[in-house]
Amino acid sequence: MRNTEHPRADDAGFSLVELLVAMVLVLIIMGATMTALSNAYRSTESAKAITGLNNNLRIGIDLIVRDLIQVGQGLPTGRLVQVPNGTLALQIQRPHPQGSPPSSTCTAWPAGTTVIPAVTVGPGCGPVINGVATDMVTTLAVDSVLDGFLVQSFNETNPATTTPATAATVAIPAASAGGSPVRVGDLMMFTKGSASALAYVTAATAVTAAGGNQTFTFAAGDPMNLNQSAAALNGTVDDLATTAPTTANSSSVSRIRMISYYLDNTLDPTTPRLMRHMNWGDPAAAVNHRGLTVAFAIDNLQFTYDMLDGVTNPSNVRMEAADLTAAGACSPNPCSPNQIRKVNVFLSGRSTQTYSVTKRFFRNALNTQVSLRSLALVDRYK
Repeated sequence: MRNTEHPRADDAGFSLVELLVAMVLVLIIMGATMTALSNAYRSTESAKAITGLNNNLRIGIDLIVRDLIQVGQGLPTGRLVQVPNGTLALQIQRPHPQGSPPSSTCTAWPAGTTVIPAVTVGPGCGPVINGVATDMVTTLAVDSVLDGFLVQSFNETNPATTTPATAATVAIPAASAGGSPVRVGDLMMFTKGSASALAYVTAATAVTAAGGNQTFTFAAGDPMNLNQSAAALNGTVDDLATTAPTTANSSSVSRIRMISYYLDNTLDPTTPRLMRHMNWGDPAAAVNHRGLTVAFAIDNLQFTYDMLDGVTNPSNVRMEAADLTAAGACSPNPCSPNQIRKVNVFLSGRSTQTYSVTKRFFRNALNTQVSLRSLALVDRYK
């Protein structure tokens, strides 16, 4: 007899309906999972972009504020430094960005300049980015590491001779010599009484970590035209050295930190950057390689100034050409860089990459105001 077994219902495979339901459920779960992963990726992408943007802005504004706080520190009375001036004087060249506008105020101090102030403005002296002309600023402060050292001798102290003073010998203490002796390219400010002179170091002798005498040279032909020594000129090192008294230790010298801030869009046209330019930089390097990049994807830099004129004390002055006339913001008198007491800084930037969802950049901006304490505060006991 044949024993026939009939299959049980629970041994049967999935029905088509069950299979379709299972596939729909899997698709729903996978879709939800992929959506969650996509949202997480986009959130990470946006957070990373915004964090990078804010970090660039923060780093840039922090450096600007740090340098502005020190503006004017250690400079002579009036916070001005004398430069060569007079008949046949050459214009003093100013650090500037690549492709700077042809205005002479962007590439040099105006002809006839007798002193350089603690703050040299530069409205519109930066590159045009997104249709907006950006600004530049140049500041002066004494480097506290090399400040007020006595000059033991100049290589010329006799006014009757025709050989100009082109070198000075200074005793550098060990604390300064070990970390930061005078080097080629440094700017040195000589002072004697109320007189001062700014020089560009073209050569310097070696100095040991134990300190000792260091002789540095300021020969003619420097890239900034600071080392001028014609007899008819004022504000030169030779003029200061040959002015009585000409004895040893009658003059002092300090190292100057000339710092310029501007934007550059030539190193990478797709990503403008904030540049910090110390002194003149390497004369052999291209203009856009003389500064140091401190922040990326910065597309606007603007400066305005709060002034002290004793009358209206105007604020947020752009210091454009019109403001330097009697009809400007300080009317009825022209505005002067010597009246600047506060600097208002506007810095805006974008993310380095576009957002994958909108295909656009994230953008943000920072504003701050810096009181120039060496200009705003006066030591009445000094």
